[in-house]
Amino acid sequence: MSPRPTVVLIHGLFGFSKLLSFEYFRGVRALYESMGLHVLVPRLPWAGSIEQRANSLTIQLQHEEGPLHLVAHSMGGLDARYWITHLDGVSKVTSLTTLATPHHGSSAADYVCSRISPFRLFAGVHSLTKENITRFNVSTPDLPHISYRSYSAARPLAELPWIVRHYGRHIQQLEGDNDVQVSVASARWGEHIATLPCDHYELIFHDFWFNPFRSRIHFDSMPVYRNIAAWILSQEGK
Repeated sequence: MSPRPTVVLIHGLFGFSKLLSFEYFRGVRALYESMGLHVLVPRLPWAGSIEQRANSLTIQLQHEEGPLHLVAHSMGGLDARYWITHLDGVSKVTSLTTLATPHHGSSAADYVCSRISPFRLFAGVHSLTKENITRFNVSTPDLPHISYRSYSAARPLAELPWIVRHYGRHIQQLEGDNDVQVSVASARWGEHIATLPCDHYELIFHDFWFNPFRSRIHFDSMPVYRNIAAWILSQEGK
């Protein structure tokens, strides 16, 4: 009997694998295990740089032989790419699927780093500026034997959570449609599967709408994760 395919769920900036009873990828582990997948959820430095977080992947996955299928939200996709290209991920990874990863940087990070903001103190935020990611992409090429797949996300500006809508407005002016943190253009990498009608946080099952005067159509992310798992299972034996 062949071993179960292994999926690694990689959280984004300011994320966590599990905090008390709360999971970053809420319900996804249980779904994947019910579909016959083996699931790992590393805990990365929550505000660290791409290099720091990728080194953490190296330590936590050093005893995993692979093949591994990586599923990453936001900055986690960049950590994964660094680990694949520069560290020992190269010999273990079969695929990387990213959800709203700023593969071409984020104007929201530029916005924060150009102002007096407590968030500019974190190395992870600086890692995501467009200038830094341009350099990152030059030094971190994709590898031909790995499948790179991506999902982007976007809602109209009026449907983005008002508490962070100023980021979405700023990105809209410079990059176009976005999910309030990452533009559609920046999230496209490798084989672009779809642009999902949701904001950045709905992809990890958080609804920060908080608007008593206006409603918006609810987005359920679980079918997206189910489709990713189905694709991974379809690759086994190829």
